[in-house]
Amino acid sequence: MLEEKVIRDALRYLGSKGDDPSDASLLKRVFDAYREVFCPRQVTATFRVKDHEPALTFEGCAVTLVGESIRRHFEGATQGIFSAFTLGVAFDRKVRELSLTRPSESVALNALGSAYAERKADEMLKKVREEKEAEGFTTNFRFCPGYGDLPITANVEIAAALGATKKIGLTITEAGLLLPIKSIVGVTACVPTER
Repeated sequence: MLEEKVIRDALRYLGSKGDDPSDASLLKRVFDAYREVFCPRQVTATFRVKDHEPALTFEGCAVTLVGESIRRHFEGATQGIFSAFTLGVAFDRKVRELSLTRPSESVALNALGSAYAERKADEMLKKVREEKEAEGFTTNFRFCPGYGDLPITANVEIAAALGATKKIGLTITEAGLLLPIKSIVGVTACVPTER
């Protein structure tokens, strides 16, 4: 089931309308051949919201999120789920290696990685969200630095609060870029059901 969704999403990343069966065939063949380089890892933690204004801050960590879009995302929230996800360095290495010897497979694997990372990160975060909902919260979607007016550099603080480098091997550049490439960092708001 996940594999079918990933292939369908990867077709979109490739710009395919899905009307050429050879595109889907290539993606399936590449997914099967290099399945071992898909090594999903995620770390999450929940932090209580300290302040909403003038910036969003949290208890127990040095994260300050600025911007109107993140403030709206956390409207009414008392907690936030921080999450970091990566497919790992083996995936990046394989894409680079294939780019030298089998470019079409490299492009296909790259598209599959983007689709798989999004789907798998959502699937892994869903379990954490369900736990919070069982505790009496409504949760919203994962909001990533770079969305709206939240600077991409917020990745640095969120990943540090999670200990993502040590726990899952995720590195963040000073500019906020994620390494390995197929990685995702974000925050999800938890709003009490009864306010």
